[in-house]
Amino acid sequence: MNPTSVLELDAAILQAAITSLASGLCFALYARYDRPYFAWFGVAWAMYLARLGAILAFVLHQDLIWLYWHQVFTGETALALLWTAFVFGRAATWRPVYWLAVAFPPLWSYLAIYRMDNFLLAAGPAVLFLSVATLATGVMFLRYRLANPSSGASMLSVTFLLWGLHHLDYPVLRARGMWTPWGYYLDIIFLLGACGGILLLVNHELADGLRQRTADLEHLQRRMVRQHEEERRRLSLALHDETAQVFAALKLELGAIGERVDETLRARVSRAVQLVDAGLRQIRDVTHDLRPSLLDDLGLLPALRSLVGEFASRREAATTFDAPETLPVVSDDAEVALFRALQEGLSNVGRHASHAPVRVEATARDGRVLLTISDGGPGFDAAPGLERFETAGHLGLAGMRERIAAVGGDVRVRSAPNAGVTLEIEVPLSEEML
Repeated sequence: MNPTSVLELDAAILQAAITSLASGLCFALYARYDRPYFAWFGVAWAMYLARLGAILAFVLHQDLIWLYWHQVFTGETALALLWTAFVFGRAATWRPVYWLAVAFPPLWSYLAIYRMDNFLLAAGPAVLFLSVATLATGVMFLRYRLANPSSGASMLSVTFLLWGLHHLDYPVLRARGMWTPWGYYLDIIFLLGACGGILLLVNHELADGLRQRTADLEHLQRRMVRQHEEERRRLSLALHDETAQVFAALKLELGAIGERVDETLRARVSRAVQLVDAGLRQIRDVTHDLRPSLLDDLGLLPALRSLVGEFASRREAATTFDAPETLPVVSDDAEVALFRALQEGLSNVGRHASHAPVRVEATARDGRVLLTISDGGPGFDAAPGLERFETAGHLGLAGMRERIAAVGGDVRVRSAPNAGVTLEIEVPLSEEML
């Protein structure tokens, strides 16, 4: 065996080893992610491996049958890669006319090797077929990339477009031995580029899966918040319409009894009426906390103003509320989330900064409504973020964050020791306002 054949044999063996790994990788990815295009990539690289096996056999035995199968598998590999691009781009609809393309490599290879003496006439159509199929593969991935952000499709597009152009040099250079063994190494670079694009597709698949799971979790979170509010609304109505009415009727009955009993029992009946009044006040407070009527009757801004007013009436430190005359419309879920966030924020102020001044501000900017709660209390180290409150068992801020996140908003806390606390809650405007 001459030195050139040895170099060609070594390069082909190296390429075959890399191709077998590429084929195994693609079949493993298909088993893991159940994406048909991974399976077709595996089939294509398996055909490419058969092509390399045929050329190795031809180099060793110089039998034309192996050259024939080398040409057949070369063409079928290009078609398999093109079909892979069709499957990936979701344009895979098999048509009977495609069988003509499948039949071309074995038929033309037979004519070119066994029936034709003119090399350029024999090789030209085969090379053109191979180049057009490979370029079309690159174009398919490019079309997908132009419509979808995918670095994997970008890399595959560039790889197959360059590989398709490289095929055109076969009659001029490679068939005359001028690329031996460098043509094999260049094909290895293209093969590695395609594998890199495939791995980037895997990364894209993982990112898509993560985005889908995140969207599903956000949808589930919104449903849970909505169901939670509906349950609170139901309990509020039940307490207001049923339990409160029973207490009111009981108060009337006790009043009537008090007018008909002697002095020794009248004081006890009066005490019972006072207890009923206390129960009614507690029911009104609970129903208000469960579902504030102002939020349903008057809207978000009056409900926020009322909540701050009630909080201010229970403390001596200055409490202010600044807001424009109107706020843009947000969704019903976002209204409830903002109201609950203000409830929790003021509750935290009452627990940790009861004697500090408080300022609540509601504004609209950049397509979002911003609610800011600032106090002059002792503050704390906010560097670790809100997650530490959840792990420490303080679920108020963590619950606020989840409720606001469920409507597409954000919660931010700024604080430092002896510097007070500023809580910022943002929610997006309703889609009708955007």
